[in-house]
Amino acid sequence: ESRLDGVMMIQAVGMRSTLAVAHAGARMATPVRSSAGLELGLPRCFLSVDVRTSLGVGGAALFAGAASAVLVVGRRRGGARRRNLATMALPSATNGVVNTHALPSQVLWGKPAAEVLPEVLSKLGCKRAILLVSRSLRSSSKAVDEIASALGDTCVAVWDGMPAHTPREAVLQAARAAREAGADVVVTVGGGSLTDAAKMVRIALQTGADSPAALGEHRFKDIASVRDTTLIPQVTIPTTLSAGEFSPFAGCTDTVTKTKDTYVWLDALPKAIVLDPGLTMHTPAWLFLSTGLRSVDHCVEALCSPAGNPYSDGAACAALTLLVRGLRRVKADPKDVEARTLCQLGIFQAVQACQSGPQMGASHAIGHILGPAFEVPHGYTSCVALPGVLLWNSQEPTNSARQTLVVKAFQDAAGSDTAVPRTAAECVAGLVRELGLPGSLAEVGVRRSQLEDCARRTMGDRLVETNPRKINGWEDALAILELCGPFADEVS
Repeated sequence: ESRLDGVMMIQAVGMRSTLAVAHAGARMATPVRSSAGLELGLPRCFLSVDVRTSLGVGGAALFAGAASAVLVVGRRRGGARRRNLATMALPSATNGVVNTHALPSQVLWGKPAAEVLPEVLSKLGCKRAILLVSRSLRSSSKAVDEIASALGDTCVAVWDGMPAHTPREAVLQAARAAREAGADVVVTVGGGSLTDAAKMVRIALQTGADSPAALGEHRFKDIASVRDTTLIPQVTIPTTLSAGEFSPFAGCTDTVTKTKDTYVWLDALPKAIVLDPGLTMHTPAWLFLSTGLRSVDHCVEALCSPAGNPYSDGAACAALTLLVRGLRRVKADPKDVEARTLCQLGIFQAVQACQSGPQMGASHAIGHILGPAFEVPHGYTSCVALPGVLLWNSQEPTNSARQTLVVKAFQDAAGSDTAVPRTAAECVAGLVRELGLPGSLAEVGVRRSQLEDCARRTMGDRLVETNPRKINGWEDALAILELCGPFADEVS
């Protein structure tokens, strides 16, 4: 039911589905008939995929297929272009977009998690759940106890020892607890570090990794390192707005090198997500709002990406509007449950935009370094990096034009009678100030003397390559960081 007080949304696209967005002017080929007997209208293309279910949505066709399948899309121009379902999107302004969609089969909202979780686990056939929970939430409220009590004998263990940024050592400790409890499902109640932790725990259980080095062997190196081995299920009850629960990717920190590695395991995607706005009332305001700003970053970099398209632009603009409105309302009234729901649905829509072609850029790349290497909280990384990245990218005329989409979304959020800043960088920086979040590297303790180290580390992140304005070397990354000042050693 698509209402703010609704209970369940079923994503009829399967765990690993592929989105083909047809170009409006493309000629339609002979309809393709899936194994389910449904006819699909596609632009002229070559198709090689095990289509198990399908759903026509306007000009788009959604396919749920095997992870090993290959989808080939593009009008005949000297041969087809191929991408495995696990690769990044294949963008094209004229031929459409092919990308891996990784949306959970169930997204539930509008009722307390303790009320709906037993049924969710029952439908999954799970009987032995380990809860990975936020220690602060467990100690400051009865929420975790209520969820455990609602599960009864199905809850076989509760573990609350995960630090920020999901270090490998803590993942292995949680995996041992899950193994000793004989868990057949992992349920998380907390923020993004716990969401990632559950994915990593499941990978550790499946692979038998028993040391940080062994776990690190499964990090993403290239497409050959992507796995689709079945993992035990995960159900996530997020208390922040980082949105990691909507993807099969996980971030896990190597504490030796202080780098946050990406892991891509297609079955790591949670089987269900329960969005309980009431639970987020226990989340510290700075954490809820800053992770919301992180999801604003998802929307903004999607809109600024040269690989954006009308489908992703529409979703990202709508998501950004929901997030800006919702975050402002939560800041004004922390007890506004409807506003918290808007934020949660905003991140849901933001992820759909990100999975439809656009690629993230320098703000995310810098954030991946600021977190583990400089101990900056996840949400704060976007607060301090995104305005500077937007300012630097705006010197590229094409990207400056894309940034007008960001301004438009802020205008839609504010209403036609309210003036908004004229640039995307000013819009984001203004929102950061409104929410009372840190707006410079000085406010998160980063010194000017550390910028070169940060810039050099940033160049190792793969998202540098997809920034809208080409970053030619660490000196360019340093120029971006210079725009994120002042710095901790320059202020009293």
